Amino acid sequence: MPQLLMTPLAECRWCKLLGEARENKFDPTKRPTWSVELVLKNSDPNHIAWIEEMEGKFTELHGESAKKSNNWIPVRPDKEKPRELSVASFKLPEFERKDTGARSEGPVVFDSNNNLWNPQKMIGNGSKIIIAFDIYAWKGNTGAGMTFQPRQVQVVEYLAYEADKSAAVCAFTPVPGGFVDSDNVFNEAPGLTTED
Repeated sequence: MPQLLMTPLAECRWCKLLGEARENKFDPTKRPTWSVELVLKNSDPNHIAWIEEMEGKFTELHGESAKKSNNWIPVRPDKEKPRELSVASFKLPEFERKDTGARSEGPVVFDSNNNLWNPQKMIGNGSKIIIAFDIYAWKGNTGAGMTFQPRQVQVVEYLAYEADKSAAVCAFTPVPGGFVDSDNVFNEAPGLTTED
């Protein structure tokens, strides 16, 4: 395995690093991936220094004369706060091993004391993490670029993932005498009670 690079501590969003790799909703021909976005502050010297270091990796990997693709580095201004924030995208594609046919594994996630993360605890937006990653250097018709591949993640400050509760509120009225699934663990889920 290549030497891993480290990000600074920063907030994350859209953390899809736990469990199985996710299918691409917009392009089903692409491999399923594990992914996360790291939200970097343009006012934080550590964040800016890291972005500049990653820009330098392009030349290191592709050479001085390489043409940059439009997506040459997976760091871009935030859509809502472009002057204040930058967003770094990390993606690890799943692949099938040719020798065994087994599928590759996703990133390993740890807590702040380096204990393995409980995969049932979904990581919510705003959690602060550090990502250990490697860089996949690629070339295409439009130029060259880099993909940051997350290999390990340390969760330093945890915020639980909260689903959109409006989607979980039951729209039905209970039917007396109908089937009731007493083994259903989801009966305790917030927003699914019929007492409201």
